[in-house]
Amino acid sequence: MAAQTDRGVPLSTLSPKFLHTNSTSHTWPFSAIAELIDNAYDPDVSAKQFWIDKTMVKGEVCLSFMDNGNGLNHETMHKML
Repeated sequence: MAAQTDRGVPLSTLSPKFLHTNSTSHTWPFSAIAELIDNAYDPDVSAKQFWIDKTMVKGEVCLSFMDNGNGLNHETMHKML
């Protein structure tokens, strides 16, 4: 069982090997964005819409990605992380 943070969110432990593999799976930004869009329209997700917004976070310009699909429950998201 993972340790809990003060907000009740389990902490994850990542292997450096996993991080390297994950960081090299998309060789340019548009392939990563295409993957997010493709995942949103997977049959088990069933998203009908997908939004990309530009926003500021702590003074930095960021992109946020959101869809209206089924989403993940807490446990599934933790396993993915």
